[in-house]
Amino acid sequence: MRDYAYYRIFGYAVTIVMHLTNIYFMVKGITKEHLKHPDLLQFTNLQYRYFTSWTFILQITYSIIGLTCEILTIQHSRKKDYKLPKHLKGLRDTFFASIIWPSTFKVFTVFWSVYLYDRELVLPKAIDKVLTSESNHVIHTAIVPVVVWEVIFRPRIEPKSHKRYLFHAVFHLLVYFFVIMYTYIERGIWIYPFLTKTYGTIYFPIICFILMIAFISFYYMQWTLNSIVHGQDVVRKKNT
Repeated sequence: MRDYAYYRIFGYAVTIVMHLTNIYFMVKGITKEHLKHPDLLQFTNLQYRYFTSWTFILQITYSIIGLTCEILTIQHSRKKDYKLPKHLKGLRDTFFASIIWPSTFKVFTVFWSVYLYDRELVLPKAIDKVLTSESNHVIHTAIVPVVVWEVIFRPRIEPKSHKRYLFHAVFHLLVYFFVIMYTYIERGIWIYPFLTKTYGTIYFPIICFILMIAFISFYYMQWTLNSIVHGQDVVRKKNT
């Protein structure tokens, strides 16, 4: 099996530079004049409570972890029996499988589905004054090639049991639901317009349930892709 270490390093470096550059321009683009608009003020004050923001920040974090793992492996390449520290490898595997991959596809799928139906339900036009089209695509579209690149150039063994990974995935989503609820209790608003529209109706719990099921479905999707790309002999190999 080929060693794709330098491909992975390239992917991590591009991810970090892309997101940090985009964050810089997003912050730089917000002026005092913009903050006089109530929708823009709410957006800037709560931007780190959006699931999208969580996702690209976590992609940066994961890339740093990935770079650390690759650098350590290269530094010890002369040692035939060298293995990454167990906890570091476990963190890398769990972080990507349970959180990064499903979060990325949740952001991409939910955002663009709702946006194409009625953008006012997810990204009101007023926000275009501080969020350019380029930045919008970085945080909602470019995040997908990042995780697909990782699957292509980092063959993984599918676990015999998905319980541990699913626990972390569901826990991550529940924590975010708590943040949304806390924001509503604290400020009396739902940070997503489609939740404001559906709150108090039967559609509200239905949407929450669908989002949970979708998140879990996205988790399983990565293993199917892993199998297609790397073959059954890799993904079904037993841990020794």
